[in-house]
Amino acid sequence: MATLESIQRAVSELGRRGRGRSYPKALRADVVQYALARRAVGIRIQAIGEELGVPWRTVRGWMPSVRAERFRRIEVVVPRAEGVVVHGPHGVRIEGLDLDGVAELLRRLG
Repeated sequence: MATLESIQRAVSELGRRGRGRSYPKALRADVVQYALARRAVGIRIQAIGEELGVPWRTVRGWMPSVRAERFRRIEVVVPRAEGVVVHGPHGVRIEGLDLDGVAELLRRLG
């Protein structure tokens, strides 16, 4: 893996970046590898971008796994005969409605 210093040096040698002035693929790969390692220990993308001298939005755009973090895993359970149970954030629990009732409640709340 490339070191922080080697990435910083490579970025500074490129000069100013902007629209139409892309980063070399090898450097992008080094940035992504470094950023993934830093993210694994809880460092935010903004801080990683500052460390590297690359705009954090650019770093985020190169890392498709970061975009996937916005989604949460859910479990779909087959409704029981007496109705559906919905567990929401912050302890919200909805019971006793059938699937159509839950859909209507969500439509009204949304």
